[in-house]
Amino acid sequence: MSKTMAQVIDQLAAEQLLAGDDLQSAIAYVEDRPVQQPWYIRTMVGFGAWLASLLLIGFVSSFTFAMEGGYAFVGIVFIVAAVIARYRFDNDFMVQSVLALSLAGQALVAFGFVETIGKEEPENFCIFVVVMSSVLFFVMPDRIHRVIMVLLAAGCATALLYFVNLNDLVPALGPLLAFALIVLHISQGRLIAAGYGEYVKPLLNGLMLAAFGLLLISTIYVLPELSGGDTRIYPRPWVSTILLGALLLWVGARTWSRIGNTGSRQNSAMLIALILTITASCYAAPGILLALIVIILGADSGDRNFAAVGTGFLIIFLATYFYGIEVTMLTKSISLVATGVVLLLARWLLLTLIDRDARGEESDA
Repeated sequence: MSKTMAQVIDQLAAEQLLAGDDLQSAIAYVEDRPVQQPWYIRTMVGFGAWLASLLLIGFVSSFTFAMEGGYAFVGIVFIVAAVIARYRFDNDFMVQSVLALSLAGQALVAFGFVETIGKEEPENFCIFVVVMSSVLFFVMPDRIHRVIMVLLAAGCATALLYFVNLNDLVPALGPLLAFALIVLHISQGRLIAAGYGEYVKPLLNGLMLAAFGLLLISTIYVLPELSGGDTRIYPRPWVSTILLGALLLWVGARTWSRIGNTGSRQNSAMLIALILTITASCYAAPGILLALIVIILGADSGDRNFAAVGTGFLIIFLATYFYGIEVTMLTKSISLVATGVVLLLARWLLLTLIDRDARGEESDA
């Protein structure tokens, strides 16, 4: 990466677009950048950092047995030390060590909190973890750590709904996260320009993974070995389908305005009919709609990682869903073939509309 940047700087200097103090500052920045190690060396460094950190954490934590409230105290010390160290060091070994130290500190603090309030009030524990994760999201300047904090907060918020017997709200939580994901994805340019760039990407990834996890719970009713009889783990999955269908229509219309002829009522009607058909087909499988939303967002913004993750989740959700439904293999095969045919027809229809719009614009010109 540094070599590429050096070449760019040389090219700018040759074209007299960079000179004087700006040129010297750019050269100094490139020379001061650390050498990027190969991925296998970074992997071994990360493994060694985690192993060394966990051994040290286990040794220090053993002293907490001898004093009252020691878990919370040692955990707070670990978290403070991790935050300070992360601001001071940026090499691979310290980054991974600090990550392990912070997570272990949070576990000790949470365990100490449970000792204080008792196990009879799990909802207070969930609230505590949500607050702690939210604070550490802003305090700890580490991208992976921030993603984990979002996942912890979302997981504990979901568990809180179960503990307070608000299971009916669980199907709405995934679409709510998806809505936040869409709004943040649309606004990320303005947020980065405003100086919040370090928070945007981890929050995006955390919201996306949390929504994926929540929608995977909806497959519990098609997995007979996991269903709990009368337990309402994910009641009314169609609620998620309706809400995610509305979000898919919003994202699809917004994307269509960039590539299609928005002035054509026929094209708009085709798009709405197509999305409504997809939504109706996903009546019991809302995860498919979430995957399509993420894929569209990635394709619209040119983010290949986003689109790839959405495609991966689509495969995982479909595999989980089709594995558990109690139908014959012949029915599953027919369903998969029919799904593939419908998707190919939808693709053909969209490409036809786009190509017709392009020819119309050329003839008008």
